[in-house]
Formats: sequence, structure tokens, C-alpha cells
Amino acid sequence: MSSITRIISRSRFTVTLAATVSALAIIPAAASASMTSFGSSLNHSPANAGSTCAENGVSGPALCTHVGSFYPGTSGHAQSPVSGTITKIRLRAEGPTTMVFKVVQVRNVSSNHKHGQAKAIAKSRTIQVQGKTDSDGNSLIESFNVSLKVQKGDEIAVDTTSNTAEYCADGTPGQLLFDPILAIGHGFRSAGGVDGCLMLVQAEVKH
Repeated sequence: MSSITRIISRSRFTVTLAATVSALAIIPAAASASMTSFGSSLNHSPANAGSTCAENGVSGPALCTHVGSFYPGTSGHAQSPVSGTITKIRLRAEGPTTMVFKVVQVRNVSSNHKHGQAKAIAKSRTIQVQGKTDSDGNSLIESFNVSLKVQKGDEIAVDTTSNTAEYCADGTPGQLLFDPILAIGHGFRSAGGVDGCLMLVQAEVKH
């Protein structure tokens, strides 16, 4: 092999090696993405769910926004602990319903969790919830793919006429209600009522 041929071969090897190293360097970055959830811990089955906005004391149109503002004990965490993208919504529902999931900012929540202000930041497409159960009638977790930007401290909400994804017991004030619904691009509004149930909706965040 001539010296020129050897030089060309070494040059090609060096270029190939550099390209391989560059490609491998990308893999850890892609694999480093983490997943974190907030909202309900989904450790309850839905019960006594499905009341309307009017039945919860909010007058006006049948559709209202439910903000999951309070999760006592081990039932979950209201605020997202990280900034990122919500890629999946999980829930447990007692029966079929239609929902739009929203990312909201919440402020000035009272100590009894019955009053507060919120505004909508992002929303999903309309989702058809089935209220799935197993052969024994036990509630199953349903999952829905979404893509919603979220900032640390934001909370999850749903627009629905009948929230079947909730656990109702002992009058826990788990959800702030807004009527009319919280619209994207509008400022903070005060809640018009409260739903005394714990929301069974969980958001999974990629960050």
C-alpha cells in the first residue's frame, strides 16, 4: 500500500470515528428526559361522582371548569413540581363523560380551599372518557396522550358538564368551579363555587 493510500485510509477512518462518537454523544441527552406526575395519585376508586355544575351550586351553562386545587394526605399534589410538557393524562372515572383538560395557574386560595382565582394557560382536544371497569366492576385507569406545556406551580383542570372522575366523601373541598369556563388568553377570575370531591385526574410531565 502506498503512503498516499495509507493517508487517505487513515483520514476516512478518522472521519468515520468522529461521526460515530458524535452520534453516541446524542444518545445520553435523549435518554436523560425524566417523567414526573402531579394531580391525583389515583389511589381511590371513583365514588358518588358525576354531579353537575348546577348541583354544586354554580348557575349558568351546564359546562364549567373544575380545578383540582386540593389533595389531602396521600391523594396527590395540586401543583406541578417541574416545568415541561404534559404528554399523558390518566384518570379513573365512574362513568362515561366528555372532558377538555386544561393547564391553569391558581392564586389566592383560601385556607379552607373553598375560594381562589385561576386562569387557563393551555388546553387539550375534547376527550371521550369511557369509565372503564374490570370484570368485577372495579374502576380501571384510562390514559390519553396529550401535549400541553406546563410551568412549575401550574395545576390541572377539566371542562365538563359532569365530572365522573372524582371521589366524594366527607365533603372535602377538592375542586374550585368556574362558570363560564376558563378561556385561554383571559386573566384571573374568582371561583364561582366548589365541588366537595377529590379529582381523580393525573398529569404526566416530560422534563
